[in-house]
Amino acid sequence: MPRFQILVCDGPSCGITHESDRLVTLLKARIAADPGLKTRCYVAAYNCFGRCSEGPNMFVRPLAPDEKGEVEPREVSGLGFYPGVTEEMATTILERHAGEGTPVAEWVEEY
Repeated sequence: MPRFQILVCDGPSCGITHESDRLVTLLKARIAADPGLKTRCYVAAYNCFGRCSEGPNMFVRPLAPDEKGEVEPREVSGLGFYPGVTEEMATTILERHAGEGTPVAEWVEEY
């Protein structure tokens, strides 16, 4: 089963204005409570996606076998960007994209 890193923007706009820390708290609690996700999903802060007015923003990406999930990558790209994430959306994204490996088509964008 693939491992995933969930990056939550922690830039000034997402972090302060859009309170992205509540998404981090929610995701970490859900992952800790689910044995299936606990060994495969990691939440990390990401400096900024550059789409501040749409925040809070998240990005879900697969991890390489030797990659550490707690470490912020230098850059990201591909299908996995989620703008304007609510707590309800974060739960669905965790279950479907990170849990099942299927991006949530109605919300996900190419980044």
